[in-house]
Amino acid sequence: MSNTLSKFFSRLFGGGGGGDQLPASARPASLPATASEPAMSAAAALVKATTPTATPVATPVSAGTDTSNTPASPVIASTVNAEKLIAWKPALPIDSLYFDWIMGYPGEGGNVDTEQTILQALYKLLASDLNDAVIVPRVPSVVPQLLNSLRNKTISAGELSRQIVKDVVLVGEVINTVNSALYNPADRINSLEKAVMILGEEGLRLVIAKVAFRPIINLNAGQFTRRAAPHIWNQSEKCAVACHTLARNIDPFHAFLTGLMKNVGLIIAFRLLDQTCEQGKFKYSASFQPIFSSVAATLSYRIAQRWEFPEHVILALQQQAGGRKPIEWSPLGHLLHTADLISKMRLLVNHAQLGSSDKKLRVGLNPDEVSCFDLLNEIQLYDTTGVQQQAAELKES
Repeated sequence: MSNTLSKFFSRLFGGGGGGDQLPASARPASLPATASEPAMSAAAALVKATTPTATPVATPVSAGTDTSNTPASPVIASTVNAEKLIAWKPALPIDSLYFDWIMGYPGEGGNVDTEQTILQALYKLLASDLNDAVIVPRVPSVVPQLLNSLRNKTISAGELSRQIVKDVVLVGEVINTVNSALYNPADRINSLEKAVMILGEEGLRLVIAKVAFRPIINLNAGQFTRRAAPHIWNQSEKCAVACHTLARNIDPFHAFLTGLMKNVGLIIAFRLLDQTCEQGKFKYSASFQPIFSSVAATLSYRIAQRWEFPEHVILALQQQAGGRKPIEWSPLGHLLHTADLISKMRLLVNHAQLGSSDKKLRVGLNPDEVSCFDLLNEIQLYDTTGVQQQAAELKES
């Protein structure tokens, strides 16, 4: 399965190479099938920190929080930027608010035994061969064929349409995308061929990427995943759009895929939560969220390595896990950090968890980022209503 996905993503990336490529001296080394000894030592310390008798120690945190007193964790070497990039720190605790929301408001406090059981299961997963531990849905058969066709500059919109119509999900995604606020057509477009012409090669690659990632992220498993998955996918799509919109001197499509990849580890962590936690909600301590999020981010970049993503994408994903030392941000890692927070903030506002008029929301954002935050308000959840009928009508025409 890993080789199949590696070939697929190689086609999706168009052979690697982007505006944010790393020199050989700064390329990340692949992790072995099992976690390294330092990583597991840090893991053991974190689990121990959740027990009542443990000596209080700082825990690794997600990117954007104060990391000056956190213990060591495995970090891939980053590039040394000519101009040091500074991560945006929101005036509101966006990460914590978002986590509480998708968890279902478990309340304050902590259940030491439950936390320890969950964290031990997470670290056991990190120490395993992810190819055996994680069930990854297969890529739709029509997707690789479409990617190969997009390389043929002489192929017509009609031929591409005939390939797309073979997959009902692709049909719905193409039509929904071209009628979204991103393209803002004067009149609704229902012709698949016209939609393909408007989207162009870049637009179709974005659609194909979303279709390929959706079954990986939007898994309907246990109670935690059922509650969180729709919000996680919505945030993933917004994060990808934000990455694409804000990309500067970075391949926009690579940035888009990095945004989609950000939450793959999080949905896997929620699936594990379903398996290890019997109760539908549980109270957790203040230290649980940053540890859980850090491990989820580590899972994302470990999986990206397995799928042989470009090295600058792997590095950007790795940087989201935080660590002991201040991060020397790569351009793509810095972009992903900002896009992730903006998309979470947008979702919290849209679901009335934050007030849209709160002046703290935009503190520290530049004009382009503020504009992106406003644009994301128009990006809605994917809706399959009527897609089956739509595809049947297109096949008959």
